[in-house]
Amino acid sequence: MEFNEIRSRFVNYYTECGFELLPRAPMMHPSIPMSFVMSAGLVQVETSLANAQNRSGNKFVLVQDCFRHFDLDAVGTDDIHLSLFEMPGAFVFGNNGKQDTIKNMWQLATKRLGIDPNRIWASYFAGGTIGDQQLPEDKLARQTWLDLGLPDSRVIGLGIDHNYWVQGGGIQTNGKELRKCGPNTELFFDRGKQLSCGTTCQPGCRCGRFIEFANSLFISYKLHPETDILILMDDPFNETVIGTERVAMILQDVDSVFDTKNYRLIIDVIHQFANCKNLPRNLIITSERVIADYLRALFVLVADGAPPPGKNGRERIVKLLVRGVLTRQIILGIKPQDFFSLIIASTRKIFVNSNLDALQIERKLYAYFENESRRFLKTVEHGRREMELLLTKNQGKTLSELQILSLEKKRGLPHLLTDMILREKGLIFAEKGYNQALAMWRQGAHS
Repeated sequence: MEFNEIRSRFVNYYTECGFELLPRAPMMHPSIPMSFVMSAGLVQVETSLANAQNRSGNKFVLVQDCFRHFDLDAVGTDDIHLSLFEMPGAFVFGNNGKQDTIKNMWQLATKRLGIDPNRIWASYFAGGTIGDQQLPEDKLARQTWLDLGLPDSRVIGLGIDHNYWVQGGGIQTNGKELRKCGPNTELFFDRGKQLSCGTTCQPGCRCGRFIEFANSLFISYKLHPETDILILMDDPFNETVIGTERVAMILQDVDSVFDTKNYRLIIDVIHQFANCKNLPRNLIITSERVIADYLRALFVLVADGAPPPGKNGRERIVKLLVRGVLTRQIILGIKPQDFFSLIIASTRKIFVNSNLDALQIERKLYAYFENESRRFLKTVEHGRREMELLLTKNQGKTLSELQILSLEKKRGLPHLLTDMILREKGLIFAEKGYNQALAMWRQGAHS
């Protein structure tokens, strides 16, 4: 089942249940002027509600793109991480039965999407502490899963970190705003015991055996940022979301989201141009995944008006994405001639059934790459020359972690390209030391 069919089945199921379809919210929102909308939550649905005409009732469904610039470095490091992903969501405002929400979630997963119920596990909030308050176990969620037929061994209670949602992320904050919060329950697909990390392996592990693909939040409190006191909301709501790409991975029975049919459209083009026989296999795979993810992200962001690459705010994020693709292209030994026209055209094919003006977006994105490529190649050449001077100064020894960091932060030479050049010279890249130096630099930059 492909992306279009998954989102259609989600929307059709909830509209048949009486949910009103809302328009998709754009990725640029005035509440986040320096970035793009970063989650499939309240900003989008509130924007969509404001844009909807003649709406009525309290139950709504929408399909929303989400982008997280803080996840860029994680893309390609595992089978599921993306910077741009799609989350169909169903919202109920006001008091609503938790049991009905969970039953709908189960019917959607097993009947409409056709996911094997024998390979589904559920998690629920097992209780925990916020400030001086002891929050109780969500016994109703647990019992509802059992009543639906899930065996006790596949219904797992998890704590605050896994199954209690707080708006803005995490429990600790220095902000002044009250933040919405409440317990949640999740559905996981079991990819098989062969991926298990041990006898205690269960949902919540990072071993890759369990893939979270659906989540329901039950939001009825606000958290005071200074006292950690929970305040009962006048307008509680429930939210159910799925991850389109993860559901496609499950239903297409592939090893990663990047092996789904949509992403293969991009990666197959990369294979036509790549010339990287001597590279480590994991570096090749990661580079292919980064290109595919960043291009899809750029396509959606540009469609919503993302500006050309630049120095600050949204312009800087677009620059990071474009240069990330250019860096991986160099690593894979891809010559730019004809590559970008074909790879961007292949990305457009993912959106042929959408309402986007794909051809216009393609032309604009190609111009972004063409202009930024010239600047980036000059930066790389200047960085190479500076690197040669440092190596001469080192008298045959490899670069230190601080020299690598300086080349990246002061000269603009990505550490990945420094690694590649050192490898070509038969020199070691001080990866561990570089990561430590980078962490210290980031700490200083944000202190």
